[in-house]
Amino acid sequence: MSKIGKLESVWRYPVKSMRGEEVDEIFVSFAGLMGDRVYAISATSSPKEFPWHTAREYERFVLHQAYFKNRKATLKPDNMQEALDNPAVLNPAYPTKEAFAVNVKTPDGEVYDIESPEFLENISGQSEGQLKLHYTQRSITDCRPVTLFSLQTLEQLKQETKLDIDKLQFRSNFYVDWDNSAGFYEDQLVGKKIHVGDTVELMIIERDPRCKFITINPETAETEPKLLKHVTRKHEGFTGVYAAVLKEGPVNKGDEIVIAE
Repeated sequence: MSKIGKLESVWRYPVKSMRGEEVDEIFVSFAGLMGDRVYAISATSSPKEFPWHTAREYERFVLHQAYFKNRKATLKPDNMQEALDNPAVLNPAYPTKEAFAVNVKTPDGEVYDIESPEFLENISGQSEGQLKLHYTQRSITDCRPVTLFSLQTLEQLKQETKLDIDKLQFRSNFYVDWDNSAGFYEDQLVGKKIHVGDTVELMIIERDPRCKFITINPETAETEPKLLKHVTRKHEGFTGVYAAVLKEGPVNKGDEIVIAE
């Protein structure tokens, strides 16, 4: 095995489509990063195949900051050895639902318990349909449990488009700094296994197809359609990759990434 890069930063998103949070350490299960997208909001006006009410419909979702009330309890299991010895078993390895309690701070500075009726009332005017809150410990992702995107790909897109692009527009879990590779190197890893840190093993499954979300600035909610048009025209609509988790465990910011050859 040979080292190919390191984790530049690690991100999770407590509520699907809302602002994420950087973490220095996190437990990665077969379902994804602990605490990642454990809440989501559906709308009756959305199609059945994708019922979620997201920033694609309401750009200002990215300005809502969701955070765990007991953040430390959501980073890794208290009984780490039990979690490693009993793969794919969420409980008792994971905390209870109460440990994942979330508050949401709106762009206007108001704070709501996400389970309170007042929270959905506050955002109900942003959807034509009825909204409903969903919770699961297994992560409400669009496709695969882990996403990866490199700083080199970000720089290439900046050069190609002449746009000021924020890496967080791509909403990945793992932002990677490759050692000696150009942009879109992650595409070459599809079908290969990589190790992250001392324990976690991933299989890179496929490239990540992109939508309007990458055009939304995470600090202002303003959109720049030129970016998606460019990715569609020059990169077949893909940036970054999806990964499946083959071996669970903790990862830390700065962990080395090696390829299983």
